[in-house]
Amino acid sequence: MKSNSEYIWYKLLKTKGVGPKTIHNIYNNYKIKTGENSEINENIVNEFLKKNKKLLTNWEDIDDEICFSEYEKVIKKDIKILTLDSKNYPKIIIKNLGVAAAPILFCGGKIDLLNNASIAIVGSRNVCDKGIKFTKNISKQLSNSGYNVVSGYAKGVDTISHLAALENDGTTTFVLSYGLFEFKKKKDFKDVNWTGNILALSEFLPDSQWTASNAMIRNKTIIGLSNAVIVVQSGPEKDEKGNMSGTFNSGKLALKNNIPLFVLSPSFVDNAAGNQNLIKQGAIEINLENALEKIKKKLSEPTSNKNKANQSTFNFD
Repeated sequence: MKSNSEYIWYKLLKTKGVGPKTIHNIYNNYKIKTGENSEINENIVNEFLKKNKKLLTNWEDIDDEICFSEYEKVIKKDIKILTLDSKNYPKIIIKNLGVAAAPILFCGGKIDLLNNASIAIVGSRNVCDKGIKFTKNISKQLSNSGYNVVSGYAKGVDTISHLAALENDGTTTFVLSYGLFEFKKKKDFKDVNWTGNILALSEFLPDSQWTASNAMIRNKTIIGLSNAVIVVQSGPEKDEKGNMSGTFNSGKLALKNNIPLFVLSPSFVDNAAGNQNLIKQGAIEINLENALEKIKKKLSEPTSNKNKANQSTFNFD
């Protein structure tokens, strides 16, 4: 086994009890001590984790032969591992989320989309007809204006926005709530040629399964990767059972992190108590006619998405 810096990052993510905050702390600590051009290694991690015996034990208990074999499987699948050290790690997510940003991202597809002007579109799984119309329309307009559309590859608004972007020769980023080994082309996309126009991204280990908590964590990454967020249709913050609305949570996170938030007028969609609440909290109200104009005014003209710095693609067909 020949260890390398990227494997150390992977092993950290595999270590029980080591979360994003700890990984950020390790990164910041060794950069301060050893300089910007240094890379993470076993000694750096051991030294840092000595402060917490339980974490150090969990780190040392990992079977490196098995773990490295898992890491090699990821590489052989042509999945790119982007860490805080990587040149292609998206700067915008650090700008938007700081140390709350996922420190490790697993990516397949058009990597350069990470550095394009991107707009997140989120909303209900059971979106109403007017919400569907708006989502298709704004996704088309954004694509034609050079924006990359970001969403969560779930039923409803997510799927509609991804599809509309691709059907209008645009690009889109799927931010997954499970690992990339579980990523498959859904039947909604069977007639769409998406190779070269998509990025599939996950902050979870490639063999991770979907969980409700992963979905909520994923929402933070959706808004973190975006220059602005659009909420199409949101119910109340919590339903009658006390379950948090993922859409509302995304809007709230955008406001908290000062990411421009645009919310479709409650008068335009059904069951949109969350829309009204988010507007009251400071979101910009939009409708079918003025959405793109308001977004452009807030963000200024979009930058070109013709950056050819990294054309790495991963064929998911």
